Amino acid sequence: MIKIVKGQSVKDGAGVKLNRVIGTQNLDMADPFLMLDEFRNDDKKDYEAGFPMHPHRGFETITYMVEGSFTHRDSKGNVGNLNAGEVQWMTAGKGIIHEEMPAMENGHLWGYQLWINLPAKLKMVDPKYRHLTNEIMPIVKEDGINVKIISGEYHGAKGPVELYFDVDYFDVRLSETEGVFNKKVKGTNLVYVHTGKVEIQSEKSSVIEKGNLAVITDASEILVKGKDAGFLFLSADPINEPVAKYGPFVMNTTDELIEAVDDFNEGRFV
Repeated sequence: MIKIVKGQSVKDGAGVKLNRVIGTQNLDMADPFLMLDEFRNDDKKDYEAGFPMHPHRGFETITYMVEGSFTHRDSKGNVGNLNAGEVQWMTAGKGIIHEEMPAMENGHLWGYQLWINLPAKLKMVDPKYRHLTNEIMPIVKEDGINVKIISGEYHGAKGPVELYFDVDYFDVRLSETEGVFNKKVKGTNLVYVHTGKVEIQSEKSSVIEKGNLAVITDASEILVKGKDAGFLFLSADPINEPVAKYGPFVMNTTDELIEAVDDFNEGRFV
């Protein structure tokens, strides 16, 4: 089954304009994917306020910078400049406070933040942070297609993000001559089109245009083809556990959310 979802224009952080693709009334979540934001702005007024210090608990975040630059700081003392093509991978676990602020005064900012849920047994692991540079992220180049591998494996190449369970996260670019991406898939599969339009073939065929997300379930394999186009591909098996969300906290029960808020207010986060 293929479901097409349109992103929603929102503001988050201190006023950054975003296209929120997952985490809206149209699509609350796609287990285990909790949220997907695209920030893609030419006007510095749309992004200069950034995302000042804020807490997280119970999940992992992957920030992928396509163009522009952000600076990360967190309560464990980690600092890093996230430049074009690079990735910040952070496990919030039992609690961390961090900020992401533009490290540029002007120019085009384009990137993504993905939230991936953690199962109950891992929600209170120790937080950790890793900065992943372009040099350690493989790109598989074939006729008409380039696949940048952030996490997971494609044609023998493996991405550097090592999550607690298997997640494929690719940035796929199709050339001016038709390119074809073919992949065996897991239980939850997402194609977010960021450039041009693509045709997805699974049990049925659908054309997906820029700014839209395709959610593919009940499939063993998908084929995506197009010309002069690009998309994010995400694939993972669902966790299938209760989800309780309150802002930056994602747990399994309301009581755990109350505990998270109390722990943050009383200074018990890292």
